[in-house]
Amino acid sequence: MSHKHRLLSLGKLMAYILRHRPDEFGLVPDEEGFISLKELQQAINEEEGWGFVRRSHILEVVWTDDRKRFEIKDDKIRATYGHSLKEPITYEPVMPPKVLYHGTRRKSYPGILQRGLLPMGRQYVHLTPSRELAERMGKRRDPKPLILEVMAQRAYEAGIRFFHPAPLIYLTDRVPPEFLSGPPVEKVTGPKERSPEALREPGSLFLDLKKEEVRRGKAWKREARRFRKRYRNL
Repeated sequence: MSHKHRLLSLGKLMAYILRHRPDEFGLVPDEEGFISLKELQQAINEEEGWGFVRRSHILEVVWTDDRKRFEIKDDKIRATYGHSLKEPITYEPVMPPKVLYHGTRRKSYPGILQRGLLPMGRQYVHLTPSRELAERMGKRRDPKPLILEVMAQRAYEAGIRFFHPAPLIYLTDRVPPEFLSGPPVEKVTGPKERSPEALREPGSLFLDLKKEEVRRGKAWKREARRFRKRYRNL
């Protein structure tokens, strides 16, 4: 396939993602319809046959598109069709399904168990009814993400708001830890290693192996010198 045809095909894929079903790819536009260029590239790279796409290819599609289907602003991109309104997108609260899923970094898990799920720089926490999609989204931050179950209906009954902007995406302001289900933290992060100093008890005697190696090394050298001196004149 020529470079020109690759760009045409990429433009069609970008239009489908940005205009029609970003949720199929685990993407959530902001209130103005924008998605970060980095997240768009990650989603495209996950598709079979599109692993070669780089940021430069996406920019080339935008700059050479005769129909001006895309707009870039502040390192984000959106489809121009359907996003001409200046008013931000708003959502109405809905009742969520019983369980939703969220993929997160393993090293973030201990903090999540204490504070719950928070937007962390985004407008909302992103959730999905698909465990597979949650894993796909989580892999963009961690090669082996942890998949959390969110007791969404219980959270809703406790006053937590949920929004449903697309078939495969739910949004919420936060999820308190009591509505999260996951493995014991030790299985995720592993047991903490205790230092030798922490293991010492009063009255215990520990051999310093490094110092012992040094002493043995010096003794061996002395014996070698005596051996050479003893047999030098034989």
